[in-house]
Amino acid sequence: MKSLRRLGLLSSRSIFSNVAPTTTIGGVRYAGTEAAAAAAAPAPAPAAPTAPTPTASAPVGVPTPATTREQRFSRPGYRPRAVPPPGHAERIWVYNHILDNLTVYSLTQEMNPTKAFRQFAFTGKKLVPSKLRKDYWRPLAVIEFGEGKGDVGRSVFQKLRELKKRHLLEWEDPALLQMSRRERGRALNDQRGTFVADLAAVLAGRGKGNLMVKPATAAEAAEGADKKKEEKEEGEEGGNAPGVAKAPASRLHQATVYWANEQDKYYAREWSDNVTHVIGLPEKGVKKKAAQQAAAEEGEEKEKETVEAPKAEE
Repeated sequence: MKSLRRLGLLSSRSIFSNVAPTTTIGGVRYAGTEAAAAAAAPAPAPAAPTAPTPTASAPVGVPTPATTREQRFSRPGYRPRAVPPPGHAERIWVYNHILDNLTVYSLTQEMNPTKAFRQFAFTGKKLVPSKLRKDYWRPLAVIEFGEGKGDVGRSVFQKLRELKKRHLLEWEDPALLQMSRRERGRALNDQRGTFVADLAAVLAGRGKGNLMVKPATAAEAAEGADKKKEEKEEGEEGGNAPGVAKAPASRLHQATVYWANEQDKYYAREWSDNVTHVIGLPEKGVKKKAAQQAAAEEGEEKEKETVEAPKAEE
C-alpha cells in the first residue's frame, strides 16, 4: 500500500496538483509521498536557445524579406505611402471666406479641415475661424497644369503657401504698425488680392527652385550664365543691384486658371504668356470621367489590334 501523508494547510497548494493522485479518508485529503516528492522537486532549467542556422537562400547578416510585406503589396488597391495617387497635384483648388476674405489652398476638391487649419496664423483674438463652415467658403479659382505635371503642381502649391505665411508674419507695409490689433488682424486676413499677385509671380517662374521653369539644356545654361554676368557688371557700373530676372516664356510650363469671378485676375499687374484664363469653374468630376473614357478607348484600341494582328498574318 502506498504511504500516505496528511497535507498541511500551508503546503497543500505547493504539493497538491491536478496530476498528483490523492485519497480522501474521513474528510481529510491525503497525497502519496511519491507525488509530493515529485511536486516539491525543482523544475529543470530551460535549455539555452540555439541560434537559427542560416539557410542557403538567406545569407548571414542579411534580413530575409517578410512574407507579410509581399502579401501587403499584393493586396488589390494597395499604394505605398510615398507614391501619390494618379492625378495628384495636377489641379489646385483655392477657396475664399465670404466674410473675412481668407484663402485656403487644397489639392483635393473637398477641403480637409485638418490641413486647412495649418494654413492659418494667429492674427488676433476671434479673428481666426474656430471651425470650417461650408456655407462660408466659396471656390475662388482652380489652377490646372495638365496631365502628368503633378510635380509642377506640388512646387506651385508649396510656393503659394510659403508666400502666404510670409505675408502674415512679415509686415512690409509700415501702415500696419500704426493700426490697432483688430484692424491689423483684419487687414492681414484680407488675402484675396495677395493670392492673385502671388499666383501671377509663381506662374511666371519667380522663386528659387520653382518647377514652373523647365530645365535648361547645356547651351541655354551657358547663355544664361553669360547674361547674368553682363547684368551684374552693368549693375555694378550703374550703382544699382541687379533685379530678379523673369524666365523666358518658352521655358515655362503651361498653366490654366479657372476663375469664379473674372474681375479677380486684375489684382495682378501682369500675367506671363504661359497662363491661360478661363471664366467659370470646371464641373465636378469632369476630369475623372474624361480620364476613364480615355482609358476605355485605349483598351478598345488594344483589343482591336490584337484581333486584327492574326488576320493580317493570314
